[in-house]
Amino acid sequence: MDLARTLETLRDHHRAAIDDFARQAFEEELERLRMLRLTDECLGVGDMLPDFELADSAGRVWRSMDLLDYGPLVLAFFRGDWCPYCEITMAALNDARPRIEAMGATAIGISPELPERIAATVRSRGLSFPLLSDPTNAYARLCGVAYELSPDHVRIHRDRKRSLPAMHGDSKWRLPVPAVYVVEPSGRVVFAFADVDPSRWPDPKDLLDALRRLAR
Repeated sequence: MDLARTLETLRDHHRAAIDDFARQAFEEELERLRMLRLTDECLGVGDMLPDFELADSAGRVWRSMDLLDYGPLVLAFFRGDWCPYCEITMAALNDARPRIEAMGATAIGISPELPERIAATVRSRGLSFPLLSDPTNAYARLCGVAYELSPDHVRIHRDRKRSLPAMHGDSKWRLPVPAVYVVEPSGRVVFAFADVDPSRWPDPKDLLDALRRLAR
């Protein structure tokens, strides 16, 4: 089963399993974000990637300028280890990492969770790409991919004993939308994907195709 169908199957199972309030709140949240045209304001093709200096779970600081000096960059935003869609998309990026690196590029993940939670995610998921901590979604906001949750969506997380502000070192309930970028060494974005629906993510083949076009 390909990635798109795997995510769609998970979405269908998830929506069938949750209660009516959560299902309606989820659908209304997607519609609200679409009406806000959130993804229209995200980092896009032709834009320059904002610089970042973000730490991984071991405290090592990764700088975008250093990474781009090495070659192209594949950059993905994830919501967190609690998100079942992120579990699948992290695994997809992890599986694609050797092919990405064979093309002279680096794969990087970014999550708003604090370093100790990042460390647990890396261990439990067996991730081989760097997963960087973006407290308060500061870098995600700079890229235009972060949003504040609706009251009903906050309630769903609270009902599940999940405090996003505590997990993110934040005072607000915020998350990044699923977003993936391919960036050339100059810092210009050559491939961009962002969607408010967490069950949508580009196939790794699309990322590799973008890198092949760069190589040509």
